[in-house]
This record gives sequence, C-alpha cells and structure tokens, in this order.
Amino acid sequence: MPAASWTYERVGSSAIAIVGAEDKRQITACVAASLRGDLLPLQLIFDGKTPRSLPRASTASVAARIDITHSDNHWSSQETMQRYIEQIIMPHTERSIALYELRSDAHVVLLLDAWAVHKSAQFRAWMAQHHPRIHIVYVPANCTSKLQLADVALQRPFKHGITERFNMWAAERVAEQIREEKPAAIADLLKMSVLKPLILQWCAESWQDLRERKQLILDGWERSCTGLYDINSPAKRAAAHDLVYLRRLDTDTVPEETEADGYESSDSEDELDLTKERQFGKRSGRARTQAKQYGYMINSERIELEDPPASAAAAAAPHSHT
Repeated sequence: MPAASWTYERVGSSAIAIVGAEDKRQITACVAASLRGDLLPLQLIFDGKTPRSLPRASTASVAARIDITHSDNHWSSQETMQRYIEQIIMPHTERSIALYELRSDAHVVLLLDAWAVHKSAQFRAWMAQHHPRIHIVYVPANCTSKLQLADVALQRPFKHGITERFNMWAAERVAEQIREEKPAAIADLLKMSVLKPLILQWCAESWQDLRERKQLILDGWERSCTGLYDINSPAKRAAAHDLVYLRRLDTDTVPEETEADGYESSDSEDELDLTKERQFGKRSGRARTQAKQYGYMINSERIELEDPPASAAAAAAPHSHT
C-alpha cells in the first residue's frame, strides 16, 4: 500500500503512527515469455502450508492458465519449481510444437537466473531425469538487469498494472464511505481474506494487458539477448551443434555466485496468517532511501511563524519519514 513521505501529528507527540508503512502482503509471481514474444502463463505462489491458504480459482485465472500454489514463505522452492516445469513450461512446449509444426521431440532452452533453487543439484538432477529435452542456461549473478527478459521488460509494467488496480480499488472504497458518510479508511479491508481474490484478479488482468504488448516483449529480448548474441545465425548454430556433438562445448555451466533473492528476511511465522494482529508503523532495521520529490513542494519546517495564540497551542506540526 503506497504511503506518503509526510504525515502530521500533535506537537510533542512521542509516537507517530504511519498507516501503510511496513504493512505488506507478499506473494511471488513467476513470469516468462518465449523468444517469439508469447507470454507464458503465470505461476502465483502464496504464503501458506496447505491449499487452504490459496484463493479460489476464478474464471479469468482458469482462462489465463494461471498456476496457483503455495510455499512456507511464498518464495520459489524445489516443489514449486518442479510444478512450474510440469504445469507451465511443458504445456507451453507442446502447444508451441503444434502451433509452429516442430518436431515432436524438439528441445527447449530455458533461461533462468542463478537463484539457489534453480542451480541446486537437486533441481538439476530432477530436470535431467524427467525432462532431458530441456537445457538450462543461467544468467550470471548480478546481471539480470541487463541479461534477463523479466527484469528488462516484463516486471515493471506487470507490477505497475497491479498497483494501478489497487489504487482504483482503494479510491472506490473511500468514495463509498464518503457517500455513505461513514469515513473509516480502508485498513479493515486489507485482510488477506479480502485481498487474495483481488490479487488474483489484478494479476490476471495486468498480465493480459502485457500480453497485448508483444512489441515490448520483443524489444526486451533484443536488449537482453538477441541484440548481444546472434542466436539465429545458421552458421553459428551449426558450429555450436558440431561442438556439442564433439563434446567440446560445456553445456552444464553453473554460476558460482547465487542471485540475491530480493526479499526481506522472513520469520518462521506465516505473515499472511489472518489471526495475527497487523502492525502499523513498525519499522525494520534495513536502510531506507528517501523518496524522491517531484513538482513544487513546500517544506513547512522552514516557514517562520510568529508566536501562536494560546488557542493554537495544540497545532499540528509536520514530521518527515521515509
């Protein structure tokens, strides 16, 4: 939930509540697209230990072939990655073989980042045993912003679409309260029992919007891959084929470094547990970056005022936070 970088409180207050700060609902969305610019279905990983933690599949999510699953901390795990291969990669492979009239035993190149699960011996052994037609190529650690399509082209518009939908939903709830003359903010509406079906809906709609922007996906491939390596050159492909046949090309290179997970540290508790009391204004120990300010803004701390009258002793004063 977006929060402003300014709030107001009574002069002399020792504790200032910040609605929205550190109040998060996190899931993982696994995104992917083919070299032809086709988006693969999403995998959404919710935090939970049983299928009861999942939102009910909707008509839109079924039509979009979204795979809804869970893990103990909403991160990708061995189980969710194996499921991703079975539920997303292989069905897309079979559809592509039929659509583009490829050989039934066509091989697949799967580009993954160096996340610990992706490069683990357990996952690679499982892939070699169950899906030998899939060849994994790893993006070197700390290079995903340049060499991984998800970072280069997919994630920003996808997340932006979800944020826009949340903002519209939140504004509509506030407008309803104003019309009914019962203003109560939306804190009580941020329970996961309310948000989970909405998150599923917003993800499906945002992903569908991105699906229609095929040129953006192709441009992303150009910047992150095809513009750097001429992978479509018949001569180079033939040469690579010969090197593989002669066993002179190392096709099993696994990066030594591991890609940073990008998540904050997580407790063993289920952060989506609806029985837990939600915290407002609780700050973590991680370093924070001051939000950028755009447009014309007055810093009220620099305004010099005359001594206020006694009636204004409890005037509001600004407090800055990030």
